[in-house]
Amino acid sequence: MAVLWAGGLNFVWELSSAQIVHVLTTGAMGAVGASIGSLLLAVAARTAQNRFDEAEHRAKHDPLTGLLNRSELFRQLDESLIEATANDLVLGVLFLDLDRFKAINDSLGHEAGDELLMIVADRLRSTVRSTDVVARLGGDEFVILCRGLLHGDSVVATARQILKRFREPISLNGKEHIVSTSIGVAIAKAGDNREPDALVSDADAAMYRAKETKTGYAVFDEAQRQQARDRLDIEQALSKAIDRKEIVVHYQPIVDTLNRQLYGFEALVRWEHPERGIILPGEFLPIAAEAGMMARLGELVLREACAQAAVWNHLSPMASRVRMGVNLAEQQLVDSKLAIQVAEVLDWSGIDPSQLVLEITEDVIVDHLDGLTVLRDLRDLGVALAIDDFGTGQSSLSYVKQFDMVSTIKIDKAFVDEMHSANVDRAIVEAVVAMASALDLSIVAEGVEHFEQVEELQGLGVNLVQGYLFSPPISADSVDPLQWFMAATPKPRALGEAGSLRPRPVPTELKHSTQLG
Repeated sequence: MAVLWAGGLNFVWELSSAQIVHVLTTGAMGAVGASIGSLLLAVAARTAQNRFDEAEHRAKHDPLTGLLNRSELFRQLDESLIEATANDLVLGVLFLDLDRFKAINDSLGHEAGDELLMIVADRLRSTVRSTDVVARLGGDEFVILCRGLLHGDSVVATARQILKRFREPISLNGKEHIVSTSIGVAIAKAGDNREPDALVSDADAAMYRAKETKTGYAVFDEAQRQQARDRLDIEQALSKAIDRKEIVVHYQPIVDTLNRQLYGFEALVRWEHPERGIILPGEFLPIAAEAGMMARLGELVLREACAQAAVWNHLSPMASRVRMGVNLAEQQLVDSKLAIQVAEVLDWSGIDPSQLVLEITEDVIVDHLDGLTVLRDLRDLGVALAIDDFGTGQSSLSYVKQFDMVSTIKIDKAFVDEMHSANVDRAIVEAVVAMASALDLSIVAEGVEHFEQVEELQGLGVNLVQGYLFSPPISADSVDPLQWFMAATPKPRALGEAGSLRPRPVPTELKHSTQLG
């Protein structure tokens, strides 16, 4: 009998339900056959149910993380909105986006990126309540549905708890990484007439606000709805603006205050909108980064700046000693062919590689320590490299020691602003100067707006300065090659009469710049 049972169980996987029914109806196996047949039919039914359950699970869940997928999230959100209205409860939607996920994915590889997403999914599941719903929309975007709440404050409390959990390091490829997140919060109270997609869209808009303000989380309000529409409009118009040559480059002088000569320029991008006029980079570059346009914009600025340097070199023999600084976007740095592209632009423009300074923000270079080979390839071309916004990111001496290909450090405006009144900021500048001196690096102070700052910087040994004291970013047409490159001291209108270093009022809306601008 045992042999018969074992044989039957083994045989069941080869039979279809129809075949089993046929065996049972023949009656050929008698009482024993009927018993085995009943068992086989039960097993087959259970197998069919398991297969159905697995198919249903796959239809509702993300295959990588096991979280709910988009379609199931919206189905449950629709039900939860009805329930919240019927029971006078509050419903919360949290929209999460991992900060700098693309950088990790590009530098460590897609396997590490997938591992990171699975770790994040586990953290979210273990942080929220068992009654909350966690879903992955796609990429590095996650949504949490907080149900059955009495107060909106509980939704905000959940967001704060998630941010706290994300301060814990994550181990990838044997190294620990701090992966932060930005959270948008949308709260629906009883009677809220928003559809599920509108609620998620509102949380998404709040997430962008949190990213821009670097506050960790932001709660949606009506003003953000208009901002979301404006953001979409800018994204759609920006791609066309590149094709229509509305993207232009302005140039801000860098002055050597010791010998009172023009040292170089920083090329900064602007958008000449046909209706709105000049749009500053802070308004469109974050959108370009999210839309994956930064590499395209970066190449455009690089070509335009090198071409302009070539024009000035032709007009004035002294122009070739003036450096041209161009910002590298993060999307450019992760491209292994970047050095080939830069070499092609240098050959096309005809300028000497030593005239070009490629600037990389501190955060970007630290995030790509595994990809420093690209920077060394650029250095081997003869191009100079500078760390921009130094002091604002995660730098440390252990990192700086790896930047053997870098020749210049640019001290961020934030430290220059408070250097006179804040002892801490002055101490930071002094430490940076001492470090740069020990490593034989040049230093440029950014955001100089007052003559007193020039004097103080000179006292610390910093002679290369950039800021509105001398000139805002200006168009190439505003630069007179004979006056700027031949004279001992550049004399743009910002310098005042006779090229004297005189303070000038700085337009508030023009004070701050961002990557590429």
